[in-house]
Amino acid sequence: MPVVETRVPGLEGLVSAILQVSRVLPEGRFLWFRGHRSGAFNLLPGLLRQNRAPEEVFEREKRLLTRFRQRSLPYWPSGYPQNDWEHLFAMQHHGVPTRLLDWSENLFVAAHFALDGMNGEDPTVWCVGPIQWNRSMPVLSEYGESIHVLTTSDSESEPYRPEATRRRNRSPVALFGTHNSDRIVAQRGTFMVWGEDTRSLETIANDGGGHLWRFVLEGNPEQLRSELNMLGFVESMVYPELTSLAAELARVEGWRTQQ
Repeated sequence: MPVVETRVPGLEGLVSAILQVSRVLPEGRFLWFRGHRSGAFNLLPGLLRQNRAPEEVFEREKRLLTRFRQRSLPYWPSGYPQNDWEHLFAMQHHGVPTRLLDWSENLFVAAHFALDGMNGEDPTVWCVGPIQWNRSMPVLSEYGESIHVLTTSDSESEPYRPEATRRRNRSPVALFGTHNSDRIVAQRGTFMVWGEDTRSLETIANDGGGHLWRFVLEGNPEQLRSELNMLGFVESMVYPELTSLAAELARVEGWRTQQ
């Protein structure tokens, strides 16, 4: 199904549009969200943004995973179990390029990222139905109604594992990850993981793949950020760290001082 694109007036329009989408979903289905501060950004993970062949992508991932595993040991709690999946999720949330693309179960987390930082052109919130997406992918469609969002323990996720020992699948699929980071927990993080098909999600959707919705936020970005802060979605909520708390306090107290 081609990507459905809608321009919405501010946060009110965004919430209203998402609720309209949710009301037509079958019972038990849900949505994931992702924010881009520019409409020019594609739904493509960091490791695939250089148009490399699949074999080069997996080889680079293997090297990055090995180096991360070697050098991150001092930073983990003693005895913390680590497998290749867990390292991959940690790498993603600390800025190492991977085959993972972050999504959130929380619409306002996505809106925060769409409005974060410098003003972009057409701040965008993407929306996907992860169960529907997985069931539309050729590699999983044969399983029918038994397929939901994959977990790292599912046999269907094995071909996507960083150190998979059997033939890799092509289609990107929706996956619940390990919450081994404060950021993943705070952001209600979920993931899409790529196989050998290195195309963006929107390209796959437009070629008859899963369903995607794209909502472009209209309005003054600064005002929209202020309204988002008013609703409680502030720096320290999305990034539960001292640096984020400091930035939040500087912004809030600085504003009050100017009154």
